[in-house]
Amino acid sequence: MMHIRKNLMAGVICLSLVILPGSLPAQNPPAGDDRQVVALLQEQNSQLSRDLRRIQREIAALRADLDKPGMKEVFAGIGYIFGLFGVAAFVAARRKK
Repeated sequence: MMHIRKNLMAGVICLSLVILPGSLPAQNPPAGDDRQVVALLQEQNSQLSRDLRRIQREIAALRADLDKPGMKEVFAGIGYIFGLFGVAAFVAARRKK
């Protein structure tokens, strides 16, 4: 389940990186009016900033999700503990003989 979630988040990030350039079409600046060019650049800059913030939030969520131990790690820890108790029981049984 954890691998599916990680792969899904990675797919969303990759898909947004692929779609992002297509969502910001290049616009030809109007000739002669500098204020319109500045306004157009500010609009594109704000759109790009919003998209980058969204991607940064997704990356932060993915990192937080990767920091949590999954089922594999939990079962490995339980197996390790059982293994240590098994060795201790073996040593205790050998001492009694």
